[in-house]
Amino acid sequence: ISNSGGTHPIWSRDGRELYYVAGDRMMAVGIDPKCGDRRPQQFSGGQCQRISIARALVMEPELIICDEPVSALDVSVQAQILNLLEEMKQRYGLTLVFIAHDLAVVKNISDRVMVMYLGKVCEVAPPDELFAGPRHPYTDLLMQSIPEPDPTNPRGTAHIAGELPSATDPPSGCR
Repeated sequence: ISNSGGTHPIWSRDGRELYYVAGDRMMAVGIDPKCGDRRPQQFSGGQCQRISIARALVMEPELIICDEPVSALDVSVQAQILNLLEEMKQRYGLTLVFIAHDLAVVKNISDRVMVMYLGKVCEVAPPDELFAGPRHPYTDLLMQSIPEPDPTNPRGTAHIAGELPSATDPPSGCR
């Protein structure tokens, strides 16, 4: 199997090395390689995420972009996938860019957090620092909007007044 300029080091002409690497990555994420003939609809959501991670790992990347990797999963499966990503990060020396709207997940898995407002970076900080004292008003608003499970102990009163600015025609000033 060749790519645009040659043969990838993990592939051979007969595909045996690719088959070995794919099976190895499937086992690394907790999927039996023998189930490779199953259809996607025959896997659970957590299994599909594991397969997606294995597929990314076959190419031996240094960086993986994880766009909402646990948003459609129940809480127990979310924890399993997050633990798996952390394990794969350590095992393969990966950098993970984790894109998410679930701030509790972001806080627990991140080394650094970047908050974006209208498509631009407005704040970057270690998670504990960011959650303890956000500096940007938008970050502060996000922190106040985290649901509090105890209704008698409200976290904050996040109020948005007026119209949201247009991302195509943002207001002037500091983001």
